[in-house]
Amino acid sequence: MSPQSALSPSAVPGQPPSLATAVRRSPAVVAQQSRRSGAERAVPVLRWPQQTAEVERCRAHGIPRLLVVEPATPPPVCVDPLEDWVRAPAGERDLQARRAALQARAERRKPMLDEHNVLHHAGRALPLAAGEADLVRLLLDNYRSVVDRIELATRMWPEGTDRRNALDVRVLRARRRLAPLGLVIKTVWRTGYLLDTRRDGDSP
Repeated sequence: MSPQSALSPSAVPGQPPSLATAVRRSPAVVAQQSRRSGAERAVPVLRWPQQTAEVERCRAHGIPRLLVVEPATPPPVCVDPLEDWVRAPAGERDLQARRAALQARAERRKPMLDEHNVLHHAGRALPLAAGEADLVRLLLDNYRSVVDRIELATRMWPEGTDRRNALDVRVLRARRRLAPLGLVIKTVWRTGYLLDTRRDGDSP
């Protein structure tokens, strides 16, 4: 297929079949599949306005997304840096360039823990104690994905300490420390934890 070939609203040229299929699924599934593969987070290509519900889910989860707008349809007003749109039909190069730009913006917004255990996010820096840094590093490796409690405890205390209570205490302290940076460690009931950016309505 030529790089300048037209894109129908239902096709995503140049993508592996698995990603093209995932575009039609929940954005949470897209993100999880990308992380499991070790690749940078996928940027879903969604049809507008047919996939408005998927777009809203991406917005709620902070997932970057590219909207393919139907001909003669008014385009959305994209005020979020993680959202962009292109009119169908669109060339493959245009799609790839816009997805790459969105992906780069998303990566710049991700918190970063340096070699000195200093956490950087939103223009601020927070030095972490060694134990706090161990927890945050594991959560950052799976940013916005759930990390199982048992996996966290085993990797942090391989010698077999009373892991359950130790993990609860470590998470509680880390939550308080990360709050000023606008970060939150969320509990996924009976599963584990995930690190995310705080949004309106999130508990401190």
